[in-house]
Amino acid sequence: MANSVRLEIITPSKKFYQGDVELVIVRTLEGDEGFMKGHAWACKLLDIGEMWIQEKGAAKNSYKVAAIAGGFIDVKDTIIIYTDAVEWAEDIDMERVNAEKSRAEEWLREHEADGTPDEILRARTSIAKAELRADVAGGGRRRKH
Repeated sequence: MANSVRLEIITPSKKFYQGDVELVIVRTLEGDEGFMKGHAWACKLLDIGEMWIQEKGAAKNSYKVAAIAGGFIDVKDTIIIYTDAVEWAEDIDMERVNAEKSRAEEWLREHEADGTPDEILRARTSIAKAELRADVAGGGRRRKH
């Protein structure tokens, strides 16, 4: 059996997850990266992306999948992820996702020419988050390939 490491995922409102894992894969600003016991110490910014967790003792291809809205990962003897928002695949409300994406796309169509750069970035980020949540609800991009 592979070695495990303690993983904690913390949001501003709660401790989202705490457990022993064999592997966690997240999207950093450099791309998807995996972390496990014995990894070199690191502190990296996270991008909007999928998070894959292989819990201690889980089958080789068995992962818990979540959508994560950025943040950062601190890897030492334990791994701690700090993020503003994270959601398990099974908890994603697709009606809400579709409504949020439609609102952001509509705003962007109407205001792309006259919106401020910050407003345009917020709309594009909302669209990216909605697309990510839809992908995760469908099992994640990794499973689709």
